[in-house]
Amino acid sequence: MMSEDMKQIIQDGKVRVIFRDFPILGEASLKAVQAALAVHLINPSKYIEFYHAALNHKQQFNDESILSLVKSIGIAEEDFKVSLAKNSDTIEKMIQSTKELAQNINIRGTPA
Repeated sequence: MMSEDMKQIIQDGKVRVIFRDFPILGEASLKAVQAALAVHLINPSKYIEFYHAALNHKQQFNDESILSLVKSIGIAEEDFKVSLAKNSDTIEKMIQSTKELAQNINIRGTPA
């Protein structure tokens, strides 16, 4: 994850970390990114919890495993499903924006 030195630099306000979800590993990766962004749109402070839960997930992402991760961070299933449906256009635009940024600065994978 992140070293203690990096955490301190961020806490001191000397650097800002920006997460850009970049689905590069196929359909499962795309589902995980869509879920992360849906969580963010429900409660931005829960995004990082989902991020860490997803990083620690050692199996393939599918609808069931993603829903389990979402519920494990305290997001209700119904809220999550509503967010995915209601925000699908916004989520797609966010993903497309990241893909365009990656292409413009010649990033093909993560971490970068």
